[in-house]
Amino acid sequence: MTGPSLEHQRARRGAADGELNVRGLLHDLGHQLMTLSLLADSVRDDSALSADSRQRMELVMQEMFRIVDIIAEAMPMETGPAAPSPVDIRLLANEVAQLADLAYDTAVTVAPGSPAVMDISASVMWRVLANLVDNAVRAAGPGGRVTIRIEHELGTALEVTDNGPGPGAGRPGVAGLGLTVVRQLLDSADGRLDISAAAGGGTCVRVTFGHA
Repeated sequence: MTGPSLEHQRARRGAADGELNVRGLLHDLGHQLMTLSLLADSVRDDSALSADSRQRMELVMQEMFRIVDIIAEAMPMETGPAAPSPVDIRLLANEVAQLADLAYDTAVTVAPGSPAVMDISASVMWRVLANLVDNAVRAAGPGGRVTIRIEHELGTALEVTDNGPGPGAGRPGVAGLGLTVVRQLLDSADGRLDISAAAGGGTCVRVTFGHA
């Protein structure tokens, strides 16, 4: 019985080297982001900053720490991915909406309701919400509207609705990558994504978990 071929051995070494390079890159990115967060923290504490600028710096820091968390989960560590923990989906949705409202000329709001806590990776849920809202904002365009609704009864469900041109009617390529990322994330979280036309025009993207 012969051992692995030379080509197979080279392929395995190449894959191992590639994984090591990715780990090194992620480690260095995490280190640089932590350095940037320290610099941002020093700017945030500057007494000359206006209240609005200080709030924006706070949001910048939150985003950098969130990226560090995503990098930490992506690194192939021996301990495996972080276990799900209780996360208030409505709180995350409010944070995503606040950031989007500052970044785009599109009104992004969260429909009122009670806390919606479920066991899930916070970084996974953040990425799902951020991608869906980003796609909706691009579809709605400047002056458009995006609404996030959250249900939490038999299961948890969230809807991101825009008043854009409707499913498949926007500019080509606008939503493709974001929705692909969302589907991959939901596969790891026992979630489902459905897309339909919204009442009155636009698109409604619905994500469900459990029995919602």
